[in-house]
Amino acid sequence: MVFEQRYGWGRAYRDGQLVCARVHITIGHDGRIGLTRQERRYVAARFLERLHPALRTELAELARRRGAAARRAAERMDPIEVVFDDGRMGTQRIVGWVQPPQVRYGELRDIEFALRERA
Repeated sequence: MVFEQRYGWGRAYRDGQLVCARVHITIGHDGRIGLTRQERRYVAARFLERLHPALRTELAELARRRGAAARRAAERMDPIEVVFDDGRMGTQRIVGWVQPPQVRYGELRDIEFALRERA
């Protein structure tokens, strides 16, 4: 049960370098009982424009793999920082690791990747 969901546009950075000029961010909160505060919030991203070639390769590999191979590929990736403007809270930064997608077919720009935030 999702009781809140926000959408935004942002940019992705890795080690201070722009790796994606346009990222579509979805932030939601899961209302299920038994989840910790961190587990309730989820962040998903679609990488749309001016994707750095190294990140494009990593995302394509992550989308292509399944199961344990996908989890290992995600663990090898460096974290990214997504910066976006939230109408309610101003400029926000989310630092996290890209996770394997639930849906793996279609163009890379149409695939939504979960972001596991740094604790």
